[in-house]
Amino acid sequence: MAKNLSGFFFFSFILIHLLALSINAQPEFLIDTCPNDSGNYTTNSTYQANLNTILSSISTGIDSGFYNDSFGQAPNRVNAIVLCRGDVSLDVCQGCVRNATRKIFQNCPNQMEAVGWYDECMIRYSNKSILGVVDTGLGGYLWNQQNVSDNLVDEFNQELQSLLTSLRNTAASGNSLLKFATGNTTVNFQPVYALVQCTPDLSKTQCTECLDEVIKQIPACCQQRIGGRVLMPSCNFRFESNDLFFNPTPDSPPPSPLLPPPAEPPVEGNNNNTARTVIIIVVPVAWKNWRGGTTMNLIDPSLTSGSRTEMIRCIHIGLLCVQENVASRPTMSSVVLMLNSYSLTLPVPSEPAFFMHSTISDMSSSVAYSSSIKEADRTKNDTIPLTANEASITDLYPR
Repeated sequence: MAKNLSGFFFFSFILIHLLALSINAQPEFLIDTCPNDSGNYTTNSTYQANLNTILSSISTGIDSGFYNDSFGQAPNRVNAIVLCRGDVSLDVCQGCVRNATRKIFQNCPNQMEAVGWYDECMIRYSNKSILGVVDTGLGGYLWNQQNVSDNLVDEFNQELQSLLTSLRNTAASGNSLLKFATGNTTVNFQPVYALVQCTPDLSKTQCTECLDEVIKQIPACCQQRIGGRVLMPSCNFRFESNDLFFNPTPDSPPPSPLLPPPAEPPVEGNNNNTARTVIIIVVPVAWKNWRGGTTMNLIDPSLTSGSRTEMIRCIHIGLLCVQENVASRPTMSSVVLMLNSYSLTLPVPSEPAFFMHSTISDMSSSVAYSSSIKEADRTKNDTIPLTANEASITDLYPR
């Protein structure tokens, strides 16, 4: 009997030890703030008891992406808010909140006000009224260590500002349960993703003003960086280049529709009824400008209307259609999908298999360059004569 009791106490000790380790092993916050100017509470005080009660209620009672509650009487009343990122599932949200309610208590052991951010959720409590109140006074910045290329800074800033403004309007128009929006744009063929969110207790005007305030922090936070975020208690935003860091949601605004290029009628003598589509963009200057980050030089200055991002995307798709490896070329159905959906990230093209000289007058004087010839080995006067072997002349058909 004594042996069994000793074994029971041993395993009980191990269980308690593991439980203590699990409580102390919460992941670190991205950012947490514990201001002392809101006052401190003492151990075993009424405020601490009220705080324990409300944190316990939040960790077990959250059933949506936003939760708020209050407990106690002034001056020991505790007000709390929990906000999960708008694209995460409920189980991920609940797990994040459980970690947050434990970690905030560890990191801010006696402050009457505190805010902590994980990637998927935020927790906040205060002895002051916080519901429906815009607060951009606490928080912080995070940024990507990589810089935007110097020749792309202006274009990147312009496209990012346009994207964030659009997302701000969408998020602010949300309902009392969700004020959240995601989207993307393209800079030099590279996707830039962004996310904005307000706590849904804010009005449309409050959310707009809050996001305007945090977006203004870009120069201080992440100027010329390919990614960054500003986290404030009432709203936040994040952007990243080439990193889809959020989950697509039904609330994300659809991209502007694009019309697929018209197909030419079947060519006479072609037994296959599939129509051929001619893409007339791949000349040496197109590839050189794309590779050098000056794709805008290819766009006719007279085209003052329309989205330049869409124009650049069309050039990108054209380069993909003439890849040397046939397997790397998109099918026509894929091209139509690419043109109609910005949610698809386009692969980066390699140097096209051949170029057609821009001053061609007829087939007898055409000049073709093989992709195996290095750019450095060519001169302006380099030409490769056409072969007399008719088998080497290739007629192109879409797959």
